[in-house]
Amino acid sequence: MFNKTRSSRRFLRAALLAGSAVGMAWAGGAWAAPADAAADANGDTSGGASRSTAGTGSEGVDVDTILIEAERNRAAAEAPVKASLDQSQPKSIISRRYIEQATPETGDFTTTVLIAPSIGGIASNGGGVGETNKVTLRGFADGQFNITYDGMAFGDTNDPTHHPASYFPASTIGSAVVDRGPGAAGDLGQANFGGAIHYFSPTVDDTFGLSQKITFGSFNTQNFVSTIQTGKLDELGGTKILLNFDERQSDGELSFSGGDAQNQLIKIQVPISEKWQATLFATHNRTHFYQSDAGPGETWAQVVAYGKDFALNDNPKDEHYYKYNQQRKSSDFDYVNLKGDLGDGYSVDNDAYTNFYSNQTESVNDVTGLVGAANTSAVGNKNLPKTDIGGYSKGNRYRVFGDILRGNKDWTFGTLKVGGLVETSSTDRHNLLQDLTQGIDDLKYSSLTTPVVKNISNVKTLEDSSWFQYQLFADFELRPIERLTITPGVKYVNFDRTVDAAMENSGVTNFTRGPLHGDNVYDKTLKFLTANYKITPDVAVYAQYATGFLIPSLSTLYVNNLDLNALKPQETTNYQLGAVWSRDNVTVDADIYKIDVTNLSVADPTGQFYVNAGNARYSGVEGQAAYSFDNGVTFFVNGSINAAKDLTAHQGLTKVPKWTDAIGVLFNQGPWQMTLSRKQVGRQVVAYNGNTATTTADGTFLAPGQAWEIPEYTTTDASVSYDFGMVRLKLAAFNLANDRAITTYGGGLYTFQAGRQIQGTIQVKY
Repeated sequence: MFNKTRSSRRFLRAALLAGSAVGMAWAGGAWAAPADAAADANGDTSGGASRSTAGTGSEGVDVDTILIEAERNRAAAEAPVKASLDQSQPKSIISRRYIEQATPETGDFTTTVLIAPSIGGIASNGGGVGETNKVTLRGFADGQFNITYDGMAFGDTNDPTHHPASYFPASTIGSAVVDRGPGAAGDLGQANFGGAIHYFSPTVDDTFGLSQKITFGSFNTQNFVSTIQTGKLDELGGTKILLNFDERQSDGELSFSGGDAQNQLIKIQVPISEKWQATLFATHNRTHFYQSDAGPGETWAQVVAYGKDFALNDNPKDEHYYKYNQQRKSSDFDYVNLKGDLGDGYSVDNDAYTNFYSNQTESVNDVTGLVGAANTSAVGNKNLPKTDIGGYSKGNRYRVFGDILRGNKDWTFGTLKVGGLVETSSTDRHNLLQDLTQGIDDLKYSSLTTPVVKNISNVKTLEDSSWFQYQLFADFELRPIERLTITPGVKYVNFDRTVDAAMENSGVTNFTRGPLHGDNVYDKTLKFLTANYKITPDVAVYAQYATGFLIPSLSTLYVNNLDLNALKPQETTNYQLGAVWSRDNVTVDADIYKIDVTNLSVADPTGQFYVNAGNARYSGVEGQAAYSFDNGVTFFVNGSINAAKDLTAHQGLTKVPKWTDAIGVLFNQGPWQMTLSRKQVGRQVVAYNGNTATTTADGTFLAPGQAWEIPEYTTTDASVSYDFGMVRLKLAAFNLANDRAITTYGGGLYTFQAGRQIQGTIQVKY
């Protein structure tokens, strides 16, 4: 339904928020659960109830539980990616040890998972600064799958995409889980559509410790990470505190594309009693870098003229001038978690959270021209000189508040998991045209009143937007016989999105610039059914049927006829089968999947509104394996074959890698650690040729209707470290072969894999 009254929404919001508060108060007296047996067996003395088991989804789960379930033997403990015998959908679990040893010290949350099967993506600017990193999952783009941190999904408020440079550097990632599927009903977020990547914060240690890391590397890169573990503080009742400070700067590999960033993190664990624990977490990130909002990437003519490292320059008369193309961003992510155990099989787990993002960008309109040639980024006001560089000042600020309440009841025959999410956001965005040469407003627009006054405004966008969503779920982990777990689940999603723009100037083709006020409500009931059967203690098979849901982008409200905009959310139906074998020195798992996508959204032919038109299908096979020798050597391999087809147009979807593969060797013996790995992301279609044969700018000949594919890209990485006790030294190299293959193409711009990077790290520990 559409244009729902604000009074009814306010009532519903108040009721749900009140319900969450009442639920927590009631939970304090009625809900509890026994501490996780696996954690107890491994000496967990932190107090309080652990989160529920990780059999299906990975939200609401203690990270230690995930690793304990997966790392039951030597091969699984050493492998860079591994599965769990308890899982009911395909997973890749990545531990902190691998992240610290084998991925860039200057990486972000995306670089920690690139080794996993069906994950595509690579950095196009070295040094760990700038927003050039994106990942795909089975060909689903960023924004089509959830990304969570400690169980809470985050992302932009116009659509659930992400800014890796703006949130969590690699030093703040304790471990990661790639869920290749929608998970359980209790996996919550905007994009339970193509799967999820779950990140977990570092562990708070029981003992005191200090660590200082200093990294220097290619492109004048510097990174400083300071970590303090207080250990248990008896004077504070056993409270433990973790502090982490990450500072970095780099010139970047691309010309005049340097930047700097700072991140501060604090995590406090407070044992309220033997059966209750509170966790307080806060992180703040700030970054400033030079990158055009009209990119990133180069035209082929620029590649030929300047090479693959060209981006910006120091010429103030040119649209590539670095001071005309810069971004300043800040963010925070904060939560309070309360979980408890009062016996009789009951437990409760609550997260109250907030996150904030601010982006202030100055950018030119276009970066496709050659230096010294005609100005391709002219101003819009015809009264200004044609040689003036036109651009804009863009702002985007949002704050999200939410609460997730989970309650469990354990019986001998199963576990009931129920709960929900309530979340609200507030966003203000603007886009103001500028004459960057003169530093004045570019008054391109005429008045909207009669008589028309020309060149009176530079306001392209002046927009407020918000959402209110709630999700309710129930999962029942049934154990009808020994070694068999069957989990049916159901989730109801209700999402209310509002736009209130004083000025809007984008959207469907024939959108009329002017004020825009609109509201859409989307709701859906999602169904889940998974099963896991352990044939032996070392071999398990699993199956999953699940439905997924993707909230339409805010841009689908940018229409002239909102009443005709009866747009349904995109949905998926997932079918998956898999098996895991994990014993002694070997771990192997494989799966096959089919995902049917419905309700793809496109603009109506009249350009007045959006409609649902089209279906698609994703399918493939995946696997990962490792073998560990007694001498500390572990070999690993993983790979996937992925396909995605538009069932309406009868052709493959674009920007979907056709395969991924990885192979490598790890060595871990005494003070020595070494890694050598090779990861390849397969060919992908970037466009389809029209009815006439043509040759692309990079020399690729295309017959009529032929798919234009970019080739596969490969990176070979290596590292070696030696731990002297108080001092640890590490040398790492990334993209050893200096492969500069094309990684993306769009809008006439190519991006390339970043070149070879060398990093040396010294860590002093106490």
